[in-house]
Amino acid sequence: MHSNSLKAYNDIIDGIGGKRREVLDVIIRLGQATRQDIGEALGWPINSVTGRVTELLELGAIDEVGTDRSSGRPRAILGLSYEASQLDLQF
Repeated sequence: MHSNSLKAYNDIIDGIGGKRREVLDVIIRLGQATRQDIGEALGWPINSVTGRVTELLELGAIDEVGTDRSSGRPRAILGLSYEASQLDLQF
């Protein structure tokens, strides 16, 4: 990634706060997580998680990196986007 792009992306990530930051922290800590995993880790109902996940997806901070079918229903697995994984994110 070009250094100017990395700086701009780092500025976006640094600007993430509040509940979005809590969701991002769980994904970083776990490496990958479903929305259900995030809800369990934070003690939040799923409807509180999904909005924050959507916002993080739109910002490009996270991506859907796979699908978990172990519960019988497909669930998206979320992970850091490639760009975010290049940053030294510490929480």
